[in-house]
Amino acid sequence: METPLKSAAIVSALGMYDWSLAAKKMLLREFFISSVSGGGTKRHSGIVKSAVKGEIGATFCLTEMSHGTNTKAMRTTATYVPEKEKFVLHTPDFESAKCWAGNLAKTATHASVFAQLYTPDGVCQGLHNFVVPIRDPATLLPLPGVTIGDMGHKVGLNGLDNGWLMFDKYEIDREMLLNKTGDVSKEGVYTTPFKDPSKRFGASLGNLSGGRVGIINIGSTNLHLVVVIALRYSAVRCQFGPAGEPEQPVLYYQTQQRRLMPYLAACFAHHHFSMTFYEDFIRLMLGRMTGEDKDVLAALGMEIHGVSSAGKPLASWTAQQAAQECREACGGHGYLAVSRLGKIRDDNDANCTYEGDNNVLLQQTSNWLLSMARQGKFDSPLGTVDWLNGWQDRAGPVIGDFHDVGVILRCLRVLVFRLLAQTSKQIEEFKSSGNDSFYARNNSQFHLARTLSLVFIQSVVVDRFRTFSQENSTEFPILSTLSSLYASWTLEQFAADLLVHEAISPDNLKLVRVHVLSLCKQLVPDAVALTDCLAPPDFILNSALGHSSGNVYQQLHQSFLNVPGAFQRPDFWVKYTEKFREKSKL
Repeated sequence: METPLKSAAIVSALGMYDWSLAAKKMLLREFFISSVSGGGTKRHSGIVKSAVKGEIGATFCLTEMSHGTNTKAMRTTATYVPEKEKFVLHTPDFESAKCWAGNLAKTATHASVFAQLYTPDGVCQGLHNFVVPIRDPATLLPLPGVTIGDMGHKVGLNGLDNGWLMFDKYEIDREMLLNKTGDVSKEGVYTTPFKDPSKRFGASLGNLSGGRVGIINIGSTNLHLVVVIALRYSAVRCQFGPAGEPEQPVLYYQTQQRRLMPYLAACFAHHHFSMTFYEDFIRLMLGRMTGEDKDVLAALGMEIHGVSSAGKPLASWTAQQAAQECREACGGHGYLAVSRLGKIRDDNDANCTYEGDNNVLLQQTSNWLLSMARQGKFDSPLGTVDWLNGWQDRAGPVIGDFHDVGVILRCLRVLVFRLLAQTSKQIEEFKSSGNDSFYARNNSQFHLARTLSLVFIQSVVVDRFRTFSQENSTEFPILSTLSSLYASWTLEQFAADLLVHEAISPDNLKLVRVHVLSLCKQLVPDAVALTDCLAPPDFILNSALGHSSGNVYQQLHQSFLNVPGAFQRPDFWVKYTEKFREKSKL
C-alpha cells in the first residue's frame, strides 16, 4: 500500500503488450485474491497464500448464462447439510451455468463462486461467495461433480480462456463460505452482522467496484495506444497540398485535427482521473482495514460506487470510439493487422459489457444521485457532488467567457442540476399517475437519467484535470491547452442537451465549436511530442504505423515480406488453373 499506483502501472504495462496476459494476471491477483481476502476471514488465509505463491490458479464466477447484471436473480444454489457439515453446490440447468469466467476453461484450480445460500430450514439467505476447488492442481482435471468447458473463440482477448461451469450436487466444506458478511454454524444457523439484507449484498459485491476502477485504467491505456498510432502516422502520411507545393502531412488538415486532437486531450484528462480515482479507491480499502469511521466509509463507498459506475462507461466508450476513429483516420493501412488498431479495438470491446453493461451501470450512478436529491443532502468525501449542497440555479443560460474552463465547468454543472431536477420531477409525475417505481424509472432513462450520469462523470473529469493543469501549467503550459480542449469538446458533445435545458445560448455554443477547432490546430506542433509522453517502446506498441522512427513505409514493407507464404502460389492453384490449361491444349 506504500505505492498503490504500482498495481495500476503493472496492469497498464502488461496490457499495452497483451491484454489477455494482463487479464489473466488481474483475475488471479485483483479479483480472486481480493475477493477471498476481502470477503473471508482468518480461516481463508491459507488459500490466499497459495494463490500468492502461484500454487493454485483461480477464477471469479459470478455471471450466469441467463443472468449477468441482475445478480439477485442468479440460480446456482449452495444448500447447507448439517449432518455432513458441507454445502452442496448445484446448477439446476444450463441457463444457470456460470460463464465468461476468465482462466476457467483451462487453468483455474479454484473459483470464487457466487451462489444462493440455503439453510436447512429451506430459507434462501441470498447470494453469497464461496471458495470452490474445481480442478486437481496436479493434473488440471475437473473434480467429480464439476463440469467445465471452453466458450470458444471471441471477438477479442482470445489469449484468455473464458469458460463455463456447472455443478452436479457437488459438496464443499462449510469453511469454504467467505463469511465476513454472513456465516453458517455447524448446526446450520445463519448469522450476519448486517440488519439490512441489501447492505450485506452490497458488501459482498464490493469487489466489483474495484473491477470498475481497474477498467477505467484499462480504457485510458487503450486510448493512449490508438491515439499514439494514429497521430504518429498522420504526421508522416502525406497527401495533396497547395498547388505547386509538396504534399503535406494529413495532420495539417482541419478534419484530421478535429478527429484526433480531442482524443489526445482525453488521453491526459482520463489518465489523471484514472490515477486519482484509483487513489480514492485505495483510501476506501485502507479505511476498511484500519477501522475508519463507519459513516464516513459508508459515504465514501457509495460515492466510489456511483462514480465508478459512470467512470467505466466513459473510459471504455471513449476508448472504443477513439479506436474506430483512429482506425479510419489511418485510411486503408489502418485496416491492416500490423497497425494493431483492430486488435486494440476488439480487445477493448469487452470493457463495454463486462463488470456491468455500461448502460445499466449508468443507472447505478443516476440512482445514487437521485437518492441524495430526495434526502436533500449530498454526502461527498471525494468532493464530486458537494457543490450541489445549497446550489442556486439561475434561470436561463450560463453567461461568461467560454474560453475559461471554469465557465465551462459551471455550464456542465448547471446541466447536471437541471437534469437531476427534471429526472426527479418526471419520476414523481409517473408515480402520481398511478405507475409503480419500475415503470417510472424505466421511462425516465434515455434523455434524462442516462444523460445525467454521463454529464456528471464528465464534469468530474473536467474539474479534476482543470485543477491539475492550474497547479502545473507554469512548468507545463501545454496542460492549459489540453484542459481547455477537453472541456470545450465535452461541452460540444452535449450540445443538444445544453440547448434543450437552456444551459447555454446558441451564440455561445457557436463560439465553443470554433474554439475547439482553434485548440486542435494549436496542438499540432506538439502532437508528436505529446504522443512520445504516452507511448511505450516500439516492441510493446507493436504497430507498423505507430513506430517511433516515423519510417512507416519501411515498417510496412518489412511486414509484407514477413507474411507467411507471401510469395508462394496458393495450395489450390492446380484446380484454379485447370480450365485455362485445358483450353491451352486445344
